Amino acid sequence: MFKNFDKVFKFTFKNQTSTKSYIRGTFLTAFLLFVIPVAIFLIVGFVMKGDDDELKSCGADRVYVVDPEAPNADFNTLNLTGVEGYTDIQYSNAETVDAALETIETRGETKAIILQIRKEDGRLQSRIILPESSELEKDEVKNYNDFIDESGNVFALIASGVNMNDMTEAMKQTDYSVYDTEGYKSGTDLYTDSAKLSEQQNSEILPVFNMVLTYVCVIFIYMIIILYGNSILQNIVLEKSSKLMDTMLISVSPQSLIFGKMLAILTSGILQLLVWIAGLVGGVVVGIKIFGSMFDGVNVAIVTFIKSFSELGLFKPVNVIVGILALIFGIIMYASLSAVAGSISSSREEAASNQGIFIFLLLISFYAILFKGMNTTNPVTWLYLLPFTSAMVLPSGICSGVISTGLAAAGLAILVVCSVVFIILAGKLYKMMSLYKGNKVSISKALKMLAGK
Repeated sequence: MFKNFDKVFKFTFKNQTSTKSYIRGTFLTAFLLFVIPVAIFLIVGFVMKGDDDELKSCGADRVYVVDPEAPNADFNTLNLTGVEGYTDIQYSNAETVDAALETIETRGETKAIILQIRKEDGRLQSRIILPESSELEKDEVKNYNDFIDESGNVFALIASGVNMNDMTEAMKQTDYSVYDTEGYKSGTDLYTDSAKLSEQQNSEILPVFNMVLTYVCVIFIYMIIILYGNSILQNIVLEKSSKLMDTMLISVSPQSLIFGKMLAILTSGILQLLVWIAGLVGGVVVGIKIFGSMFDGVNVAIVTFIKSFSELGLFKPVNVIVGILALIFGIIMYASLSAVAGSISSSREEAASNQGIFIFLLLISFYAILFKGMNTTNPVTWLYLLPFTSAMVLPSGICSGVISTGLAAAGLAILVVCSVVFIILAGKLYKMMSLYKGNKVSISKALKMLAGK
């Protein structure tokens, strides 16, 4: 049945992958997919780092406070906020701005500023006054406004005349611990019990990871079929219209011709996508490492989750093998549908019309999964058995341990049977329709002709 399949495969695969456009497109896109994530992580890292360092020191070592509403308020309490660059400033009270300026001039202070506080319409307003003898830069002094915004609540309490002792008590930090039921009984909190903490973090990440893996797999299959299904269909139609077709059918069986061309186009397409995915994954990995080096500990939970794959039952060797086979036969099954559409088409116009056969099934399956199959905690069994949906969800479902090995094996068996049936059907339709001259043939009419009706 599949006589000389390898020759058809090699010939078509070589034609697909040897062109300059294919080679350039593959590696140039892979390079861009590597660079873009790295650039994004770098930009985000610098922006976040810039935000962290936004509050800079004002350079002042003394601040004279003019606050008529609270003339005896002790603003030295602001040093207890722990804001870097604002923990060693000396605060002194002054009755008026002029009195503060005179004191600064008398003492010869070059790094002092004046903070004037007023109440208008029930709101606090502050003004910073820079003496003429000051060595401080205007841009530096502006940073003190940012510090006031940062410490807004504390600043307002001090300016209202709250007692310093009460303020100190209010600013004390509260220690806290988080316990689960077992930890509470034993006196061990989650942050002390690292294993328990990792288990909790993993339980939070796992559902999100399973959903993302399912979505990635669905999109991967969808893109493969959309991008290369039409190419398979058009190649089959082009081959059928060639004058060499009669000679080819003598030395090559229709099934070999269909399957060889289909598999060669899919292989070249998957190879191209794998190179792109490798570039993207490489870029994300490098980007995360750079991002993590800029912010220590930011990806600790993710690293812990990855190290726990074996404990969580993710990507077991047997499951990975079943998942890969399901991925391969899922692609082959959908591609064989496009081959069926191409086999009953005698022109490119008819092919464009007949491609609705597999596009319709693909779209229906895609939306069925979006509405029913993204909940990985309670998987819907029929999605993993129906071949049109299992082609998209079975690989991720078995690799993430969402479904049992038995259910995965049953779904894979159905995919294999459907793939073989559709390939044989495409071969028979190709042979039957190769010399057909007449009106456009629909899939239902072609099946009736096969049945001799």
